[in-house]
Amino acid sequence: MSNQTTLKGQTTLKGDHLDARPRTTLVLYHRDGAAVAQLVHGRPLVVGRAAPSDIEIPDPGLSRQHARFLWDDEGIWVEDLASTNGTKKNGELITQAKVMPGDSISIGPVKVAIHSLAALDAELRGFDGHDRFLAALEDELARARMFGRTFGLLMVRGANATEGHVSQWANRLRPRLRPVDRVGIYGPQAVLVLVPEATPETAHALARDFAGGTPPLTARSVAFPANGGSPDELIAALQVTAPSAVPTTVTPDSGGVITKNAAMKEVMATVKRLAHSTVTVLINGETGTGKEVIARAIHEGGPRKKQPLCTINCAAIPATLIESVLFGHEQGAFTSADKSARGIFEQADGGTVFLDEIGELAAQAQAALLRVLETKQVTRIGGHKEIAVDVRVIAATHRNLETMVAAGTFRQDLLYRLNTVQVVVPPLRERVDEIKPLAERFLKEAAKQAGGLVRSIDPQAMAALEQYSWPGNVRELRNVIERAVVLAEGKVLVMADLTDRVRGASQPEPEFAEAEASGSTDYKEKVRQYEASLIVKALHKANGNQTEAARSLGLPLRTLVHKIKLYGITKKFDR
Repeated sequence: MSNQTTLKGQTTLKGDHLDARPRTTLVLYHRDGAAVAQLVHGRPLVVGRAAPSDIEIPDPGLSRQHARFLWDDEGIWVEDLASTNGTKKNGELITQAKVMPGDSISIGPVKVAIHSLAALDAELRGFDGHDRFLAALEDELARARMFGRTFGLLMVRGANATEGHVSQWANRLRPRLRPVDRVGIYGPQAVLVLVPEATPETAHALARDFAGGTPPLTARSVAFPANGGSPDELIAALQVTAPSAVPTTVTPDSGGVITKNAAMKEVMATVKRLAHSTVTVLINGETGTGKEVIARAIHEGGPRKKQPLCTINCAAIPATLIESVLFGHEQGAFTSADKSARGIFEQADGGTVFLDEIGELAAQAQAALLRVLETKQVTRIGGHKEIAVDVRVIAATHRNLETMVAAGTFRQDLLYRLNTVQVVVPPLRERVDEIKPLAERFLKEAAKQAGGLVRSIDPQAMAALEQYSWPGNVRELRNVIERAVVLAEGKVLVMADLTDRVRGASQPEPEFAEAEASGSTDYKEKVRQYEASLIVKALHKANGNQTEAARSLGLPLRTLVHKIKLYGITKKFDR
């Protein structure tokens, strides 16, 4: 093909010329996205796993050159190229067959839909692959935080195992979506939909619109900031939200804390002692390490376990609303306050308030929180009456609050009140011995929820999980396993079911692998290899962002750029 554009998770092919014939388009749905290809009259189009295929889809279920499509004067034809897993038309294996719009075509695990249109309709635009969709979700999250906006996230899934493949219903989505909405493949039978500037009610209404139909679909919806402040939190919330239910703040069931690691055993021993006290606790750890699980363990291990545990993510609530959420408001206190409302502290009376990401709390809210901690009383916004509350406060952050105090962005007196006892949760990369039991637990939970047949994890896939650095920690591991269960085609979760990031972390860069194999004993060369390897890993972890990689390595950006050029790895990470 003379004009080919390939994007991660999406492929678009365009012909050299346009003629009077209606355009004939193939949409190929695979495990990591969708490819859109235009057939040119009289020109064959080969689909396969690798070159020299015209469309390359790196799915292990495809042969290198799997099938050939041809549009001639007699119609559209598909021909199997002696592939391993065969080509099917309407469920029957074929060697060559004439096909038309509406036929169900499978080339190995890839489903193909044929569309004949006078112009390429917007509904046929290729869906994003999972990693590309996550990048778009991260961007929207940053915009929503900056401008105080909301957005919705949906999971739409085929309800029928035999007719639920994405290819059977994808064309039903686009007419209901706006051009700014994004759709990402989550598996053979599921997609994620990002709806910018949507309220929880709007997202829920859209989920209701998608649900049902032929073939039947189920749809779940959550919203930022109500259901989470990060992509991992929002996707985790989707996993446990009831289909087409009004969004509420949800938390996946922890099922207890796994403590095979010595550091985690020490943490849980501290948790056990703290559970029976009333002191304020500050939990410190990276995003996704399980700080909320620790807070829940403290609450449920003590005398307040029968009373409410109310959780709020301070980073997910706009600064203009945070005080109302914490302390409540009276009717007429501000424009949209059409009735009085209790805040988190009143709702948790007798129980526990968990303030996640306390380091993101605005200065005015910090002062108000300090007063509540000292007086044990709250005053609703717009009110004058002081309301006594009996709550235990547990706070958590991934930031260094002492550094923030020095910078003047966090109150020192509030830090003293919160930091009676500090619990530090180690990141998952320092708890490698817990990755396997955690992965197996998440696999069991996900298989039960999805009704899947997956029962175990292939040793090679488990090795990849243990080698990955897990910047999103336990929450990221849960999401990777849940998605892999959706993708898995057998009873064993294999390497191909994991995300690109996890698979990539387990594959050493070729030049470093060759250097290792050469057995060089030169000290300087070994040091160069080791330093280059660290840089490569940091760049992978930062998705090629040199500023983030430099920060994680503790290097000046100028030094990192120099070393990247020195070791000849610049081209691999240019964006």
